[in-house]
Amino acid sequence: MHCVTMGVRGLKTYIESRNKNALRSLAFRDKKLIIDGCNLLYTMYFDYNLDEMHGGDYDAFEELITEFFKNLTACDIHPYVVFDGAADHTGKKWETIRQRKQDKINAALAVSEGKKEKVLPILIGNVFRQLLHKLKIPLVQCIEEADWEIAALAEEWNCPVLSNDSDFYIFNLKAGFLPITHFQWQTVKQDRRTNKKFIQVKHFTVRKFCESFKMNTNLLPVFASILGNDYVKLQNIRCMNWAEHSVTDKPHIHIDGLLNWLSQFPGPEVAVSALLKTMSENDKAITIEALSKGIQEYKLFPGYLAKYFQLKMIPPITCKRLLQVLPQRTLMLILEGKMNSSIIDAVMNQRVLITSQVEDFQLPCSSVISRPIRQVIYGLLLLGEQRSTGTSKCYVEEYFRQQTKLSSQKVEGLQTMDGLQLKTLLEEPLSVRLQVLLDTLGVSSEMLRGIQPDLHLQIFVTRYWLVNAQPQPSQMHLWGLLLGMVYGKFSNTLKGQIDMLLGPKKLQTAGRRIDLEHETAHLYSQWQSCLKWSLSLNSLLCFPVSEPEIASLYSGTWLHQVVRELRRGRPLDSLLERGSSAERLFKQLKDVVESLVGENFIKRMRTGLGQRTVGNTHRDYNGHNQPIDELSSYFEHLMYEYDYEDDDDLNENLGKSKAKYHPDISCTIRTRHKSKARNANHPSKKYERSCFD
Repeated sequence: MHCVTMGVRGLKTYIESRNKNALRSLAFRDKKLIIDGCNLLYTMYFDYNLDEMHGGDYDAFEELITEFFKNLTACDIHPYVVFDGAADHTGKKWETIRQRKQDKINAALAVSEGKKEKVLPILIGNVFRQLLHKLKIPLVQCIEEADWEIAALAEEWNCPVLSNDSDFYIFNLKAGFLPITHFQWQTVKQDRRTNKKFIQVKHFTVRKFCESFKMNTNLLPVFASILGNDYVKLQNIRCMNWAEHSVTDKPHIHIDGLLNWLSQFPGPEVAVSALLKTMSENDKAITIEALSKGIQEYKLFPGYLAKYFQLKMIPPITCKRLLQVLPQRTLMLILEGKMNSSIIDAVMNQRVLITSQVEDFQLPCSSVISRPIRQVIYGLLLLGEQRSTGTSKCYVEEYFRQQTKLSSQKVEGLQTMDGLQLKTLLEEPLSVRLQVLLDTLGVSSEMLRGIQPDLHLQIFVTRYWLVNAQPQPSQMHLWGLLLGMVYGKFSNTLKGQIDMLLGPKKLQTAGRRIDLEHETAHLYSQWQSCLKWSLSLNSLLCFPVSEPEIASLYSGTWLHQVVRELRRGRPLDSLLERGSSAERLFKQLKDVVESLVGENFIKRMRTGLGQRTVGNTHRDYNGHNQPIDELSSYFEHLMYEYDYEDDDDLNENLGKSKAKYHPDISCTIRTRHKSKARNANHPSKKYERSCFD
């Protein structure tokens, strides 16, 4: 999911600083509302100060979004959420996208150094879309960028758009535009006369705005194109000094001046003609082309979203390559928001932009660990097409950080067992699709026995992470991660019960700032990257294993604090209530992970107690041998005290998962293919050798 927009810089601030005629108060209720999904996600995450430094607080975000849509329902507001798809397959915005990618690397670096910046957690889009499905909110992920389709749908349905993107100040929508900044969703009010609930908003229409300048509404796209957006760049053209036409001394006088200058013309053609007269002959041709493209971006006619929402129809797709490569079933999963939009980028552009995370910038990019998973994805997507053209290899250009700079590398797609192709793969039995996932993550089919289906993906990812992460995770990092999964499970299903994780709950609500431990941040960034791309592969294979609830797997602030406490010697007894369901689940997760990597592997892992993190020292650590002894003793207690087969309470609780158990999986998986986990050529082995030798 790409949250890149083509807004006009400074326009939002200018409109908000003008008189009340630009934004008018409105009691909003009982209407359809088209929501810019990427913009809402971005605004909500940062406006409510959710965690950026520790990899994201997904549970807190989920609570916030749930409350948001609950309040919309209370006011009979019917939301439709629209997300961006591929990042500019036309190439018109590529330089802008590259620059923004570098800006995001810079922002992540700044946050890792304790500075204030804006960095979205890597899995936040997955969490948001997963929650919308859970709440049964209609949503669509566009094949390409969403701004125009959002505006076209709003115009067709005669309902407003909710966003903070300044482009919606330019689209001439009959029902107008509601800036998220002024959408007072947290305070639901009630009409005393009708007793009906509503949300107080600020409402903008192009018609009212242009009336204040006595300007033709068709001139606004000319205005946006002259100022420049992500598609149109006229900064190097010697234009007029717009500030001299301004009648105000407020900020952005160049915006005010350009609007006043344009208001003297009856329409776009006359205005453009007047502008060209001020330019040299060399600049005229470039300007005409740029302005015509820019103006075209804001012309509205019916799009495909109405039919999609009403009939669940796959829209006409202009990119023939996409239709040749992706089966209808895969295209539908993309539209439903159940598949990463990077799949579209890989097919349409043969390039993928890797999300920047807060990590240790002295180490290789945390996404390198998940590259073998992506290579399988690329192979499934592109190798079938390559064979039809007589070639046997395919490559995707990955853009990621190298140190602190944006870099790129051609990454080869890998062939799956027997050379399976995406279009034929979906016709294969579940066991074959599952085997592709298992081979990629280095798990043999025999390892499935005894693992509950709803734990499969998160445990397989954790196993892959333990084997391939650099630096190697300590026991503290593994126990902390498993404790986080336990906490997420029980905080959702047993809220308020006394045998919950009492200690971690107190930790989370303590509210004190936690300094970043760079090693911990880097390791958990690697785990999140592995999970993100495993989710993508799982969806591409049409879900051979059930998708876990992501928000319950990782709560960054809490998790970092748990690791910090464990490292300083806090005993596990204080974090897990003895005899509780939470303790029994922790033991189950621990046993499963140990069965996948081997008891000796766990024993060889460093404990992490009292160790210094990369770039960080613990001045307040008071190292003793006693905590290590307590830890060993506690795990010995866990190992022998409980028998899970007879634990009806726990099994009943875990059985509430939506996962569908496939009885044939553990018994009928094809074993004629040698598991790549036992092969020296397995992608994860290549990764180990090539990146960290």
